[in-house]
Amino acid sequence: MARTDRQPHPLGTELSEGQDSAGRPRRWIAVILGILGICAVLPALLKPAEFMQDDSYFYLQIAHNIAAGLGSTFHGITLTNGYHPLWLWMVTALGTLADGDKTLLLYLVFLLQGLLVAGSIVALRRLTSLMGLRYWLIALAVLTAYLLGTAIYGSEAHVNALSLLVSLGCLSVALRSDRTGIWFLTGMLFGVSLLARLDNIFVVLALSAFSVFDGARDSRRLVVLRTLMLGLGGAVAVLPYLIVNFMDYGHLVPISGAIKSTFPVVTADLNNLGTMGKLSTPFGFVGVIVGIFLDQDRRRRVIWLGLGTGVLLHATYIICFTDHYTFWAWYYVSAVIVAALTTSYLFEWLGARFKDRVSSRAASSLAFAVAALVLAGGSARAWLKAYGLEEIGPFQVDLKINKYRWPDEFAGWMKSNLPADSRIFAYDWPGAIAYHSDLSVLPMDGLMNDFQYNDDLVRLGIHDYLCDHDVHYFFGLIEPWQHDVEVVVTAPLYRSPVGTLYLEEEDIIVRTDDVLSRPDEALPFAIWELRCLATTGNSES
Repeated sequence: MARTDRQPHPLGTELSEGQDSAGRPRRWIAVILGILGICAVLPALLKPAEFMQDDSYFYLQIAHNIAAGLGSTFHGITLTNGYHPLWLWMVTALGTLADGDKTLLLYLVFLLQGLLVAGSIVALRRLTSLMGLRYWLIALAVLTAYLLGTAIYGSEAHVNALSLLVSLGCLSVALRSDRTGIWFLTGMLFGVSLLARLDNIFVVLALSAFSVFDGARDSRRLVVLRTLMLGLGGAVAVLPYLIVNFMDYGHLVPISGAIKSTFPVVTADLNNLGTMGKLSTPFGFVGVIVGIFLDQDRRRRVIWLGLGTGVLLHATYIICFTDHYTFWAWYYVSAVIVAALTTSYLFEWLGARFKDRVSSRAASSLAFAVAALVLAGGSARAWLKAYGLEEIGPFQVDLKINKYRWPDEFAGWMKSNLPADSRIFAYDWPGAIAYHSDLSVLPMDGLMNDFQYNDDLVRLGIHDYLCDHDVHYFFGLIEPWQHDVEVVVTAPLYRSPVGTLYLEEEDIIVRTDDVLSRPDEALPFAIWELRCLATTGNSES
């Protein structure tokens, strides 16, 4: 039987579902925000490469290979499960539609992510309506600016945001009801969000725990019911993936996650969070504070506490137990969502404290101004990311936040000048050079290989492994003062050395500054030809 009790609004007024500070938004408000949103998404569609980080190309390259009938592989040497599955499945469908055209695939991916942002906006609007948040425009602006104005395209961030928002909306409905069906559906959606990004496990477990604890206030039966339905629903979504993973790779988790994790060894470093993590993670604390001290609504407290605690647990894990480039902005979708929601709530909370000084109309106008400013900032950053800005009238300025895409250009040279069947062992930038060169690129960091790759490296040594797999080129750094270079190679999963590559100047085929149009802005990389020595077991090349 569904509960009918209603909790008082924490600010002293009862909100009907869908109500906001101005009733329904006026058309001109929707038009202005719509224009700002379109302005934010256009740069990525016009110049998609500027919004792609190297790791995002991993998805596109694997999807291209799957569509070509090569299987789940990045380079054709080993299979890989080093990705979050839901986004790869979606990109693979686009890869099939693109029929081998990588330029078309890139544009299709960006178009799909624009649609995912639109879906996220609808889901966020529904969630804020269910939560009774008056100033939902602020939450919308924060999330939209993040999804459209940063270089997270090509990653799983957009589908991750949509899946989390839909899950939260379903949970908000479930907290009003004891029907088993809605709790089972919530569990399934939680499972889908895990497939969108596997480290959502922290947020999912925290939300589930607080939901179950909330049921304990009424009866033990509710605790059992909610636990069972959430678990069964999640299992339906996630278990098939885990079973296939174990059968194909002998492990439940992706190789990329296993390499990045140092658990249980603590390697504490706050810088693991990166800029976006440092900006958004503190809102996890804000969510917990709102849930404990400010908001008396029982259903919302589950969401505040669950989201806030999950974000903090995730950040703690990243700080303490990771050791591999976790600073990228797409790691922090859940933190940005809690930032969007808490900012909206706190604006309302402050408005209630100053209601004698600030009228409701003035507060609504201010909320719209804040939302428009945030969206305008996201839009401006997107245009700068795409085109930069070197002058304003007679004034010279330096507002270029886009970077010269030298790996893309260098990959073009590789495609034109290296044999089509070449295999390259790459120190860095494997995504871009593989995608744009159409060559087989074996990443040194192991994220796009498999678990067996690490065992083979330990058994054979780096020289014999490369020779056995016909990898005859190395792509790596060389500083201007260097002639010969020594590269110590490790098995990434075990962090143990497996040999040294001795690279001589005479074996250099090309340097970046030899062929690029803007060599001063490129990193000093070079390609060496590797010499496969006849001596078995020698770890030199």
